[in-house]
Amino acid sequence: MNRSIDPNSASIRHLAALHARYDADAGVILVQVDQLARINHSAGTETGNALLEEVGRRLENFAGDEFGPGAVVGRLTGPRFVIVPALPLSLAALHAQERALHVALAEPLVGDPSGRVAIRIAAALITRDEPIADQLRIASDQLARPASARDGAMVKAALAHGEVAIFYQPQYDVASGAMVGVEALLRWRHPELGLLGAGPLVTAARAARMERELTEHAHRLALTEIAGWPKALAGLRISLNITAADLGDPDFADRFAAMARQAKVDPDRLTLELTEQAMLSDPASAAAQLSQIRALGSAIAIDDFGTGYSSLSLLARLPIDYLKIDSGFTRSIDGSDRDRIVVRAIVDLARALGLLVVAEGVENEGQLARLGEIGVAMWQGFLKSGPVPGEELVDLLGA
Repeated sequence: MNRSIDPNSASIRHLAALHARYDADAGVILVQVDQLARINHSAGTETGNALLEEVGRRLENFAGDEFGPGAVVGRLTGPRFVIVPALPLSLAALHAQERALHVALAEPLVGDPSGRVAIRIAAALITRDEPIADQLRIASDQLARPASARDGAMVKAALAHGEVAIFYQPQYDVASGAMVGVEALLRWRHPELGLLGAGPLVTAARAARMERELTEHAHRLALTEIAGWPKALAGLRISLNITAADLGDPDFADRFAAMARQAKVDPDRLTLELTEQAMLSDPASAAAQLSQIRALGSAIAIDDFGTGYSSLSLLARLPIDYLKIDSGFTRSIDGSDRDRIVVRAIVDLARALGLLVVAEGVENEGQLARLGEIGVAMWQGFLKSGPVPGEELVDLLGA
């Protein structure tokens, strides 16, 4: 059920004042943060709230710079915001600002170091003829509603026009500090908005039920690039992400094997990453697919470990090689004794099962030192490098 929008909020009062003073309709920009529930579940509501606060700050800075000091940024319902410019503007004028707004929100947010959260942006015209709160509610609901036909066309265009790119986040050995692997991450080279994170395209693919097509395209692209890497990178493991839709496809493992053979990439160099939630949708099918992949020689990693509901049973039932602890746990290792005990328990459990632990989201030397003390094997994070194009890896390896 949709919650009502406060008719006395600053944004509605400002819109009413614009209508009265200029006798004109007024355009607004609506912003929604997708996948907030995932952040709340994996890292806690405090992290989710901090993420929304950061989005609000960035929107206020953007609005002040682009629309003047009288612009208003308001919070609607849930993870939705509205920007009301200082003066009435047309939809065309607002559309011209969407690229700049995407750029303002493109840098990784607190609680989302890998840039997986999607930001939806849309302009709407608030007229003088209908109640303002009702118009904002309808416009924000339309922003939240998946438009499968539109999204499907967008995904097909991205795949057909070469807009999908792969960036690689380095992974380092805790003990030696050496780069030992990379995680392949999808990026979208939008024809108008420039380089975007995976979130918008993955959200569109999910709405259009094209996740399998997007994954296959990304895997094929990554494998082709990897096959052409110089010898200096030959020792790196490459992690590729898969989804619940992939695991639900009985032909996925065979298709993946064929792609690796065609690209002439040794499956022993590859790790497939999936979340606990992806496995929960159909554990039996997941076990069968993962067993086939292991038989190829590839490894299996559980991403965002500790954020699902059946972690222990899944560890016992599925062929797994690595656990990747969520960035929320990495940040908490500098917190209370209780937080550190939880992280240590995860690491001890993994080691008892013969699994290696990879920590995500490492941002400072203190976190890295504590992770090393408790037995984490590998790490990735902005302490050394965010995701980069493949051609930059040789320089990072040398550094």
